[in-house]
Amino acid sequence: MSSAAVAPITLTSWNAVRDAFRSKSLRQAGYSEGAVVTADTILDLHGDEHRERRRVENRLFRREVFSYWEHQVLGDTITTTLGPFVDAGRGDLARIGYRSALSLTATIAGIDHDPADVAATERLYAIVKKFSEGATIMHSTRDKDDVRAEVRDALAAFETQTFRPSIERRRVLVRQARAGQIEHDVLPKDVLTTLLLHDERLELAPDVVLREMCLYLQAGAHSTANAFTHTVDDLLVWGADHPDDLATARHDIAFVQRCMHESLRLNPASPVAYRSPVADTQLGDGTLLPENALIVLDLTAANRDPDVFGMAADRFDPHREIPDGIARWGLSFGAGAHACIGAELDGGLEIDPERPRDEQLFGTVAVMVHAFLGAGGRQDPSEPPTLDPTSTRKHYSRYPVVFD
Repeated sequence: MSSAAVAPITLTSWNAVRDAFRSKSLRQAGYSEGAVVTADTILDLHGDEHRERRRVENRLFRREVFSYWEHQVLGDTITTTLGPFVDAGRGDLARIGYRSALSLTATIAGIDHDPADVAATERLYAIVKKFSEGATIMHSTRDKDDVRAEVRDALAAFETQTFRPSIERRRVLVRQARAGQIEHDVLPKDVLTTLLLHDERLELAPDVVLREMCLYLQAGAHSTANAFTHTVDDLLVWGADHPDDLATARHDIAFVQRCMHESLRLNPASPVAYRSPVADTQLGDGTLLPENALIVLDLTAANRDPDVFGMAADRFDPHREIPDGIARWGLSFGAGAHACIGAELDGGLEIDPERPRDEQLFGTVAVMVHAFLGAGGRQDPSEPPTLDPTSTRKHYSRYPVVFD
């Protein structure tokens, strides 16, 4: 059956969206317009190719590595990034979030970067913002060819200024490790080094490796920064009516994590996901998805399904009771083969009162929010936040804040 003969099918219920995510018969279908950034990356692969790339990169995305990043890298990064804004007494929440997330994401991807170098951070910030615009081009209200041209320029600048020095340094280290001149344990813990260590197995073309780095930078920084902004916003709005909760959040990171999970549920990084069946597929509820049809997975609706999250499912409530077996963040990290590879890094581990405190992972977003609140951050009462007019997604273009 041709895709032209089938109208898009939108799934909105929790069970239907979850089943579609888990189905091996549905492949990614939402990134073809943004191929300038996403082509042949782990995000857009399907079947054996995706499974092989994921197996290699999963060697890096282990819990002990997440713990290293959160406990050894993130704190210094946030302190360096947040400090100048706190000293100035004001800043922009979206910029604070993006710069903090960008520095950590660069470390994870394997792009050498010094967060204390403000000028270099601003250059990389502008480039990665352009990558994000390219990856989400289907939601852009601008001329798409203009966007693609700008993304190609950003790619060229990134390759010359940042990517080449980073990959050349790692190639030297990998050669030294293979020759026994240094121990493998001292190699950088990042995606680029992992790909180089398995280059013969994956046989990736140089332009694919470049785009994989662009993907990690934009996806990690973009989603983390937006989750940070939304969580702070939801917490401040909630705190206006529940001041005791806001006071708790300023000193209790476990409560901040709970708030972050609730905000993630209401504000998924991708409000919808797209899939296309490689063969006629039937979901558990009997819904038939014809081969090659465009399937729209409405995460916003699924995450607010009253049958799962209660009649007030569309409201922010950090004290919400969640049924057993359901993640507090809903389906915001996806599910199945294409579930977010860095879900535990961003969102931490599911809240478990029985888990020892020193074994808890609170997640990048919770750590960033807690640091902001701990520094006395609050919304600037003289300037309300504004949404980005160039996107149909809920992104803030400006969110002025002050520090007490």
